[in-house]
Amino acid sequence: MKLAYSSKIGWPLILLLSFVPLLIWMVTPYSLDKRFMRGGEFNYVLSMQAMGQALGLVGMAMFALNLVLGARLKWLESIFGGMNKIYIAHHILGGLSFILLLLHPLFLVAQYLKAGAAGMQNAFVQFVANPGCIADIAVTNPDCAPVFGVVSLLLMILFLVLTFFVKLPYNFWKLTHKFLGVSFFFAALHVLFIPSDVATILVLKIYMTLLIAIGFLAVIYRTILGAFFVQRIEYVIDEVKKVNATIVEIIMHAKDTRRFISYQPGQFIFIGFPDSPGLEEVHPFSLSSAPNASTISIGVKGLGDYTNHLSDLKAGDRAVVEGPFGRTSYVYYPEKNQIWIAGGIGITPFLGMARSLSVSDSYKIDLYYSAATAEDAAFDAEFQEIATRNPNFRLIPWYGKEKGFLSADAIAKESDGVLGKEIFICGPPGMMHALKEQFSKWKVPVARLHSEEFSLS
Repeated sequence: MKLAYSSKIGWPLILLLSFVPLLIWMVTPYSLDKRFMRGGEFNYVLSMQAMGQALGLVGMAMFALNLVLGARLKWLESIFGGMNKIYIAHHILGGLSFILLLLHPLFLVAQYLKAGAAGMQNAFVQFVANPGCIADIAVTNPDCAPVFGVVSLLLMILFLVLTFFVKLPYNFWKLTHKFLGVSFFFAALHVLFIPSDVATILVLKIYMTLLIAIGFLAVIYRTILGAFFVQRIEYVIDEVKKVNATIVEIIMHAKDTRRFISYQPGQFIFIGFPDSPGLEEVHPFSLSSAPNASTISIGVKGLGDYTNHLSDLKAGDRAVVEGPFGRTSYVYYPEKNQIWIAGGIGITPFLGMARSLSVSDSYKIDLYYSAATAEDAAFDAEFQEIATRNPNFRLIPWYGKEKGFLSADAIAKESDGVLGKEIFICGPPGMMHALKEQFSKWKVPVARLHSEEFSLS
């Protein structure tokens, strides 16, 4: 199966949709130069207003589209090339949106600087206005619209502070994402009801209203409507198998044999365990099973409050599964000469892929399994068995305490070069980042490097 060419259009499409309101604003209702000049000369006040308006339009468009990227929509994978790339786009677009929306009021306030103290007092009135607006949500009062913009920005700042500077448990961290929905609500009130070009230019108003509606639909889809439209399938745990001192494999079967997930080897799912207090929240895990198996399985290493308790699950407990997601699988890429690189628990997607391999597939695969010691290398015996029966699959153990960190140079030497091969990496973020940098020095194209980075979700 080849990855569709459409996977290359995700970013161009998002950027085009983000800048459409700016293009409309630039040509309607008068030429761009009149937004910055008066009487043929540069005008400071007009220029600050224009820059503030332009930044606000693009920032708001990105805000709305970012909510769509965060809705975990499977069809988006076909235009971005996998959920991992959607997560990356989600974070980048969110950061850009915040920067533009932060600069938006700063430029608008800057127009008053030349007027001195009286001008700054006017700016304060413009942007703080009547606090009663919040209590009444008085959208019909144009004096309230600036307040809604300030509230939206403050909520965005609060969300970013909690995300990047406060270490929160996963369930509380997930709860903070609701700040984005509330922030978007106030931002929408600000855009739609403040006297501006959006209010006077019909095409621009229609476009921004559509984007805002799409953003709200994305939020509602994941919250209120998720129980009805997001496909989740119940599984039942058969066994919680201890693989080594820190890793377990959870094996499950579909509760209803007519409803089960269909997936490609190496994909991942979101899974929660409703019968186990504290484990109800869904988390992403790679599937370690092969698609032709009668059960599904995930490999889990105890690394935190959530994963440490997964070993307490027992046979008969329910699991709720959403997915599959991801395009980091050998089946999506045409080149059959491949290098797989696993670090620690990052071995699980490769286990699913190795279990699905057939001798007749004509793949030639080198699997580098990086672990601290041989005792830490989970599933090593099974990989050895697969390598024994499939001459096209080669296992290269790499034990850090003996050999140091795995490097691109060592891989190139052992695998007779790295160019022209598909390279898959899954492991700790530091390891993946270092190897990607090293492969870039080997002139390996970015399109040949594939990874899933759950830390971005």
